[in-house]
Amino acid sequence: MKKYHSHTLLYLHETIDLGSARSDQFVTAFTDVYQPMMTELGARLFAMWDATPYNGHWPQVTIIWEIDAFDDYARIGRAQALGGSHAAAATAWSTYLHDTGARGEGRIMYAGRANRTLAQLREADVKAGLVIQEVMQTKPGRQDDYIRELERLYVPWSESTGKLWLGSFITTFRFNEVIHYWALEGDWDCFENHYPSWKESPPAEIVTWMSVAPALRDGWEDSILAALPPSPLQ
Repeated sequence: MKKYHSHTLLYLHETIDLGSARSDQFVTAFTDVYQPMMTELGARLFAMWDATPYNGHWPQVTIIWEIDAFDDYARIGRAQALGGSHAAAATAWSTYLHDTGARGEGRIMYAGRANRTLAQLREADVKAGLVIQEVMQTKPGRQDDYIRELERLYVPWSESTGKLWLGSFITTFRFNEVIHYWALEGDWDCFENHYPSWKESPPAEIVTWMSVAPALRDGWEDSILAALPPSPLQ
């Protein structure tokens, strides 16, 4: 059964297909209109990443906001609704998205038990200029089990090969989804320095992981994402 860990925070995850806009144009509108509104409402920008060619859907931007609790989500919803304190800014942002033909998908997520907050990541000087995003479909209700086994079997090996685990997030209103993020050491240099991750045969811990993971998941899709200028972890 899905568990909520009381010490974790909530995250608002947005995937936006850019339509006719270039990413630099999107960033300008974001920093002029959307980011100030969300900041005033207490949301902290956790990440803003641009999809890269060859592995993922593009042109597409991923935005993650960190908030403290569902109280904050309620406040943001009220403020942006018709008649709310920030309705004008919300309408301006919505109009921009409509005019550029942008489309998106939103998720409300909570963090896995071992995730670090934005403040903790920044204090540790963690860099996430280039990341791998994995959207996992787990077996129904097995999200926490999947993350637990990932921490135990996969994370230590992955971090030894240049992929720092930023954390795993469970989508609140879905019963079978987990999203993982891995920050690549040296950004693009990680592929030159560490790939392929094993040469002739996988190490023992990966063999074990490969025997455990299929019982907990149904599939996944990964993307390589690059930080855009407003993103704080770069």
